[in-house]
Amino acid sequence: MPPADGKRKAEAYGRQVARALDAAYERAGRSERTVELAEARIVVFSDQHKGVRDGADDFRRCEAAYDAALGYYLEAGHTLVVLGDAEELWEAPPRAVFQAYRHTLELEAEFHRAGRYRRVWGNHDDLWGSELAVRTLLDPVFPGIRVEEAIRLRVTDGGRELGTLFLAHGHQGVRWSDRWSRVARIPVRYVWTAVQRVTGRSLNTPARDFRLRKRQDVALYSWAEGRPGTVLVAGHTHAPIFRSRPRSARVQAELEAARAAAARSADDAEAAERVRRLRAELEWVRAEENQASAERVVPMAGPYYFNTGCCCFVDGHITGIEIAGGEIRLVRWPDAAGSPAPAVLERADLREVFAACAEHRA
Repeated sequence: MPPADGKRKAEAYGRQVARALDAAYERAGRSERTVELAEARIVVFSDQHKGVRDGADDFRRCEAAYDAALGYYLEAGHTLVVLGDAEELWEAPPRAVFQAYRHTLELEAEFHRAGRYRRVWGNHDDLWGSELAVRTLLDPVFPGIRVEEAIRLRVTDGGRELGTLFLAHGHQGVRWSDRWSRVARIPVRYVWTAVQRVTGRSLNTPARDFRLRKRQDVALYSWAEGRPGTVLVAGHTHAPIFRSRPRSARVQAELEAARAAAARSADDAEAAERVRRLRAELEWVRAEENQASAERVVPMAGPYYFNTGCCCFVDGHITGIEIAGGEIRLVRWPDAAGSPAPAVLERADLREVFAACAEHRA
């Protein structure tokens, strides 16, 4: 494809996503809430894709990590936000999924009973966009629940407004994931699922296709860039993003700085060891991001966009976004030692994030 054609298609795709996000943002404004930064305790997980414990179930490897995380955040007093694709309803009927993961749903229901639970629907569980389906199927587990398209949180600090956190699954505007999902799910449920049960291969696009993932990340970022005062937290792509950068971009920058420092002091064993450790971390992170080279870093400069990652990584890890103590953090469960505890991969003061967004846009 000629570069000009590729650029035009990318721009058209971005406009398509932006229109859908604009509409979701306006609708979410009807139920906007205000949160005081010092009091906010929120954890956001997305893309569990809970199935029925067969070969097509991407969640079963991550069940232990997710349940452990829920237990931790229950006791810590966090509000749990499930940001879409909680159930893999393109592949399995809801009641079968609920039966397979009864205990996990009960843990989520504890947050609901405590008034600390919010749910957003995604493309693989867009059934929850139907109020009738929610009343019929979800209400017995989560009495009185309201499943939202997106969430707007007005963040204040001592009464002073910092900006808006906008939480959406992130599939908005993607034809097969949004407008045509009812058609797309037919071959998934009746053809691909049978293949996956035999082969164990996962679907969940755009997570497995870097080009699709990058295109969607850039579209989400571009939308947030055009919304002054707004920071976007999404899921859908399964790729953790913090302040608009994949973690590999941050580690790559640290590695380059460490190499430069080591070159200035060739006999410094500690500097050389730091280079080795950062290179090891970079290769670890690249593998987690399912990337093959450093060129596959999404070029996004402003810190407007965060992505939870997912709760269905093949190695059994999950990632999510924490907001607590005035900070926003990217966390992974379990930790580096494999213990049921959070590993903080990235962290930032949320005041500084909003200030940096304002400065970058200026």
